[in-house]
Amino acid sequence: MEKKKQQKSITVNLMANGIKTLMSVLFPLITFPYASRVLGAAGIGKVNYASSIISYFSMFAALGTSTYAVREGARIRDDKEKFSKFAKEMLNINLCTTLLSYTVLLVFLSLPVLGGYKKLLVISSAGIVFTTIGMEWLFIIKEEYAYITKRAVLFQFISLGLLFLTVRSKEDYCWYAALTVISSGGSAVLNLWYSRKIVNWRQTGLLEYKKHLRPILLIFGTSVASSIYMTMDTTMLGAMRGDEATGIYTAAVKINSVVSTLIGTISSTILPRVSFYIGNGLRKEYEKLMKTSVDVLLLIAMPVAIGMMCTSDILILLFSGEEFLSGSLAAKILSAKVVIGAINRILAYQVCIPYKRDREVLISTVSGAIFNLFMNAVLIPRFGVNGASVATFFSEVIVFIVLTYFSSRFFITKSLYIRGGIYLVASLWFFVVRYMMNQMMTNTLLILSTTVILCAAGYFVILIIIKDPYLKGLIEQIIICVKKIRNRG
Repeated sequence: MEKKKQQKSITVNLMANGIKTLMSVLFPLITFPYASRVLGAAGIGKVNYASSIISYFSMFAALGTSTYAVREGARIRDDKEKFSKFAKEMLNINLCTTLLSYTVLLVFLSLPVLGGYKKLLVISSAGIVFTTIGMEWLFIIKEEYAYITKRAVLFQFISLGLLFLTVRSKEDYCWYAALTVISSGGSAVLNLWYSRKIVNWRQTGLLEYKKHLRPILLIFGTSVASSIYMTMDTTMLGAMRGDEATGIYTAAVKINSVVSTLIGTISSTILPRVSFYIGNGLRKEYEKLMKTSVDVLLLIAMPVAIGMMCTSDILILLFSGEEFLSGSLAAKILSAKVVIGAINRILAYQVCIPYKRDREVLISTVSGAIFNLFMNAVLIPRFGVNGASVATFFSEVIVFIVLTYFSSRFFITKSLYIRGGIYLVASLWFFVVRYMMNQMMTNTLLILSTTVILCAAGYFVILIIIKDPYLKGLIEQIIICVKKIRNRG
């Protein structure tokens, strides 16, 4: 009972992490238009090129430490002595990989081809050490999502203010690159200071490293395979069909990636809690949480995916322009991937990883990557952008099949999807609404807004009629909060 009392509200955690993720998506949408107009294509291109190079060194420096630390740390987070020892081991491993990463980076900086980017690379590379000493995993383990969100939003607004003060001409691209580093640097300093309340850094004793290396490297292998898998379609499309096809496909991908990122917060937020339940033998609590999280995920993902299928052409037209409209079919195909991708994250990060099945997650990711390579090679030459989207969709299906096969060995996965059919049926009529709006209106913005409002309102009404338990619980919580506010007033 004492353990249950100490648990933070998952609803509050999801809301806090959702706000943080939403801000991380919206912030670039606010800053990029200003920066692109001031710096021009060349300045933005330099910064993005340097950032893309540093991302590989960042991936190596991070290794698989964060996911592993959250899984293992959540099991012992209530034991201050064990947890402090574990945190020191994780930080020291991360510091070693960071040092190795910088050593290799120094060698790369000596290459003549990077001569014009040295300053930008050095500036961007500061984010590597800030990420390491920031120890975000420490606060995820403790489910300090409110703190993480408030800190992230604070530094995003500081960065926004500095953007308008420092980026004033085409020569200010180094300042633009520095802003992200300044944000992560400030967060790292605050995290170091705040970590003293969580970890006893002065605690002495023998530290163990060897037992952590194999699972960390397996998770790192999954990250590498996933990174290759996620960029393979764009890379192969560019090589086979040229820059124009790549640009059209990128527009289709971006529409879905925003939603996928937001929905992905569910599994990332719940990982420390499910690891805690499994590590402490709380099987019933774990199964209940799994069922609830998948139901909530499907409740959100199903109507969103179908809604994007209905409006993808208008979304591409508004955000990218008429030139990219040929990617609307690809966007519709990728919209279906949103649901499967979200379920895959649940199976990987809420079932396999908490049960220490890192090898199985790696196998599933590699299987998807190999299938994606083969399908892209077959479909892109003939179907171009649409072929790449089909290959990506079915690659997610392959990952789902493999993950389901492994997960079903120790968890009844079929029990997770019972309400999925209900939410699917409750959303299919969105296509009828879009068709009717096309017949009644000609203004694209009006068609989009009316379709979204009618579909969202109708879906909400259907959930009320069928007495959906999750919507009912949310309404009850809102009523309680409103009453509390009134009583305080």
